[in-house]
Amino acid sequence: MQNSKFKIKNSGMKSVKNPLRLGVFALILLSFALNLFAQKETPPAGGPAKPFVFPAVETYTLKNGMRVSLVQYGSVPKVQIVANIRAGSLDEKPSERWISSMVASLIKEGTTTRTSEQIARETAEMGGSLFTGAQTDKTVVGGEVLSEFDTRFLGLIADVIRNPKFAPDEMETLRANSLRELAVAKIRPGTIALEKFRQLTYPNHPYGDVFATEEIIKGYTLDGVKAYYNDNYGAQRTHLYVVGQFDGAKVKAAIEKLFGDWKKGTEARRNVPQINPKRSLTVIDRPGAPQSTIFLGMPAVAPSDADFIKFTVMNAILGGSFGSRITSNIRENKGYTYSPSSTVFNRYKTGYWYETADVTTKFTGASIKEILYEIDRLKKEPPTDAELQGIKNYMIGIYVLQNSTRAGVINQLESMNYNELDKGYIDNYIRNVNAVTPADIQEMARKYLSEDKMTIVVVGDKSVITDQLKPYQN
Repeated sequence: MQNSKFKIKNSGMKSVKNPLRLGVFALILLSFALNLFAQKETPPAGGPAKPFVFPAVETYTLKNGMRVSLVQYGSVPKVQIVANIRAGSLDEKPSERWISSMVASLIKEGTTTRTSEQIARETAEMGGSLFTGAQTDKTVVGGEVLSEFDTRFLGLIADVIRNPKFAPDEMETLRANSLRELAVAKIRPGTIALEKFRQLTYPNHPYGDVFATEEIIKGYTLDGVKAYYNDNYGAQRTHLYVVGQFDGAKVKAAIEKLFGDWKKGTEARRNVPQINPKRSLTVIDRPGAPQSTIFLGMPAVAPSDADFIKFTVMNAILGGSFGSRITSNIRENKGYTYSPSSTVFNRYKTGYWYETADVTTKFTGASIKEILYEIDRLKKEPPTDAELQGIKNYMIGIYVLQNSTRAGVINQLESMNYNELDKGYIDNYIRNVNAVTPADIQEMARKYLSEDKMTIVVVGDKSVITDQLKPYQN
């Protein structure tokens, strides 16, 4: 409810003559009053976090190098099956940006034995859906169906991955879609700021290229699509996850039959960027903009670093949760923005931290000042035990909630495998979060949040914000 005032038309009051209607009206008013009082009550303090046991995982490797992880999980008769293929934008040529997404979309649009309509119909008959998509380091192919169709769905996924038709007419439809997506992205201040921030953070590296260009998309060829597929799709780049209720023996046999003779292919590429961070301020003009979009951040840690969990707790306190310090400052206290947030972006052996906010134009400089103030304050003043415990409880609750679904289990396992972590990371996560101390939080801020390595990108009306930003120039 946006407004606590409850208005009643006088004409409506005069016309209430029916006792039953009057009684209902009184109940509505009573319910409203109780809700107002309930909002003022302080909820009871939460108890200690309960131990969380990650479900048992069976992982094995086929002779061609394809890895498989099976997890019997949950009581609902459904199963999620996902193939993660190490083929993404990291594997693209500079002249073929976004082609990994084109390939990921095309493989769902028909195989040598099935049309796109047949794929959609068969998936629906199994009570589920099929999704595909490319990211920086991988392509994901999978979906969720009723358990009774576990092996049938495996057959469909195998056909999609191994036997794409790459129909020219489907490619032209997807090309048009990509051009529309690019046009929309290029006018959004958030994506404009993200693109420049990534370019500055990862110069001369695929992670720094967020967008393709119109010329690149128009230049895709069917031969180029097929070449990308042939060069990057294969067994030893693939990890198949099956999570839910399923017939283990039948699923194993089906996986061997469907994928056992798949080509081994090339090894997955690891291309860790070399970062040389330095202080910079970049302003992109957006004349007449009522808001400025701020991206402010610097290189940070990856999940394989010993400091990662401590750093993520620090992030949650500083700006990564709704009750964080930066949010309380520039949203609740100052009213400069509605939804500021900080994020820990990570890839294999690399990562960065950034705060982003869409702020009222006249408060652009003031918002950066307050963000920097909160970073500096955390370096000088560690959180109280109560503040830290509240954040720990929040993070643990989110972790348990994320792992309460089949998709969440797969995401957790995939992150562990991608970052080459052992299962102890998952099993000990809650214990390690609880072990973080106020001194650890202060140490993380001092160690990593260095202003001389800070990249600041602002998209806004230069005529209004230039003078505000002078204190933050190089």
